[in-house]
Amino acid sequence: MLMRRFAIISVLFLWAVGARAQTQTPKEQSVVESLVIDAAGRLQQGDVQTAFDRLSYLNRKYPGNDAVNYYLGICYISSGQADKAEEHLRAAVKADSTNVWYKDCLASVLLNEGKTAESTQMYLSLMEKYPGKYTNAYTLTLLGNNNLAEYKDSLAMTNFENALKLSPGYVPAILGQSEVYRFRRNYPAFFSSVGSMVADASVNPQAKCEYVNQILRHIDYNFYTVWKDQLDTLVNTCAAVHPGDSSAIMLAGSWYYSTDRKEKGIKYFEELLKYYPQDLNSHFIKLQMMMNSGSTAREIIDECEEIVRIGGEQNPKVLPALATIGDTYWQVGQSKNAYKAYKRALKADPEYLPVLNNYAWHLCEEGKKLKKAEQMSRITIEKDPDNATYLDTYGWILYLRGQYQKAKPIFKHAMLYGGRESSTITWHYAKVLEALGEKDLAKSFYMLSENKKKEGK
Repeated sequence: MLMRRFAIISVLFLWAVGARAQTQTPKEQSVVESLVIDAAGRLQQGDVQTAFDRLSYLNRKYPGNDAVNYYLGICYISSGQADKAEEHLRAAVKADSTNVWYKDCLASVLLNEGKTAESTQMYLSLMEKYPGKYTNAYTLTLLGNNNLAEYKDSLAMTNFENALKLSPGYVPAILGQSEVYRFRRNYPAFFSSVGSMVADASVNPQAKCEYVNQILRHIDYNFYTVWKDQLDTLVNTCAAVHPGDSSAIMLAGSWYYSTDRKEKGIKYFEELLKYYPQDLNSHFIKLQMMMNSGSTAREIIDECEEIVRIGGEQNPKVLPALATIGDTYWQVGQSKNAYKAYKRALKADPEYLPVLNNYAWHLCEEGKKLKKAEQMSRITIEKDPDNATYLDTYGWILYLRGQYQKAKPIFKHAMLYGGRESSTITWHYAKVLEALGEKDLAKSFYMLSENKKKEGK
């Protein structure tokens, strides 16, 4: 896209450099113009480094020149330094706000950086000023999205339809059209439009599945009840059009598992493991299903060890598996093995908070090494000061060590962040208050604890 612009460099620069060089002597203007045109030619030939060196020299000697900044921006684009490219392109636009190429290039860089709002506004401005050049499927879709955001659905639909006339099958316009149908609650048309996109094998499956996922995440029970068959069709089509694609299989497995059709969901997850036996995400899904289905401790530990083997002992991604090994060993009464697993996790990440908290909690449950438990627990509340569970662990350790005055504010803080909803945390706070002689307040928290226990909390 950028290289095609070099064909008109000479005309552009003879005008642009001369227009910005009023403070230079005629000789200096000639030198700047010559070096800029030469640098542009070097860029066209692919000699980015020489072009960059000459442009950098000019930028130091004659700062603020719009053409110099424009081509420096292109040099930085070539080297993948988007932030530097943006900086120089902004300087070029600031120096000459009438130049179409500068704005077009800056809008492109902003779009690639994810700064879509500013990029969109720049393209829309260019489209308004130069409709013949900028009226295409891309800009019409931008305009449609902008109109839809302003609740101008009729204008938005016109834009999307015009975009599709220019470029039939243009996916962003199809999705925009679908959003208009959804905005109008015309769900038959919505599903028909989305369905055509989902059935198109040329559309990137990951982007397609992410869009369908967004739809599924924002539905309620009533919508699911009415449109269940259409939603199933979207999911099934993704999986059928892209067999073996991890995003499509994951979409289908998650959809059926979460809508209480677990057997079908499990089959998709098993398929995911068949295609991707070394994929950590696939194994974590399997682990979650095993834990939900009542697998034995040994089976859960073995699957966790498989995750560690695949990912590597020092890989941060396997930390939840190491934590699960420790927790599972603890649940079956093998505290020594539990502590060994926790130590393995902390070797990989000494500040992995879930393990620090559980390790500290189990030590205080056993009444052992409370000083060590306090040190570990303190890290958790320093790193996550509003986590009621971590605050409870730390406060309870202080209580067990007889430090009631220090424990009280910890529990008071926990009450502000969900602690009042836990029967355990409120009972612990009551014990602290009782130890401090605050009998009436302690009694109220004992009662609250009992109520929460009856609620199953």
